[in-house]
Amino acid sequence: MPGEARWERLIAEDGRPVPAAELAKQDRERQAKAAAMVKRLADDRPRELARQQGDYQKSRRERDDAVADIFNVFDIRMIGRERIEDHDTIAFSLTPKAAARPRTTEGRQMRHFKVQAWISESDYELVKLDAEAIDTLSFGLGVGARLHKGARLTFLRRKINGEVWLPAVASYSGSARVGLLFVLRRAGSSEYSGYRKYSVETSSTTK
Repeated sequence: MPGEARWERLIAEDGRPVPAAELAKQDRERQAKAAAMVKRLADDRPRELARQQGDYQKSRRERDDAVADIFNVFDIRMIGRERIEDHDTIAFSLTPKAAARPRTTEGRQMRHFKVQAWISESDYELVKLDAEAIDTLSFGLGVGARLHKGARLTFLRRKINGEVWLPAVASYSGSARVGLLFVLRRAGSSEYSGYRKYSVETSSTTK
């Protein structure tokens, strides 16, 4: 809906379909939210449109600030070319600058990682990203959780039907301290498949 991120609904996990009752519940909640927006438009259209535009502009500013912090935080160098899944890519290394002064929460988190990124030469899209924590990253003022040095995240995207780039594989490994009680060591991966393209027909009538 206007001013919001794309809505997604999980329909299967580990090869097992989500129960129909749960999907129906999610649909009802989404429909109720859409109906509420329609009502706001009917009751006071100018006010609702202004609210949507404000939400959109806020989201756009936050996104632009986070992107700008990539260049504030990292020293970016091209390190070569590599072919990944039939795509010619340019590889970059991103190393945090010692004197970086990020403006966003995302930027402050970036300072704790060294990154390699592979960009499609033809589409200018991110194909692969590999990030490693170079020191400990604290959340919740250091009391809620601490992600330890050496944690890794790898993310791969794939061009589907020669049209759109979508997530393919995300994997992680590392350890974190939760609260003051215990340390969790975890590793795992998520693979995305079964993409389907939908088309929606619309019609209108006039009187």
